[in-house]
Amino acid sequence: MGNNTSPLESLAAFAIAFAVGVLSTAGLSAYISKLKSQTKPD
Repeated sequence: MGNNTSPLESLAAFAIAFAVGVLSTAGLSAYISKLKSQTKPD
């Protein structure tokens, strides 16, 4: 069985996965900081 995927396809898949990871990390950290600011005692 040969591997018929081009290097460009592999790079594109990696770039998409990396971008999704960055966006999900940024969104999660923003959500956590929002929760922390809401639960501060007044």
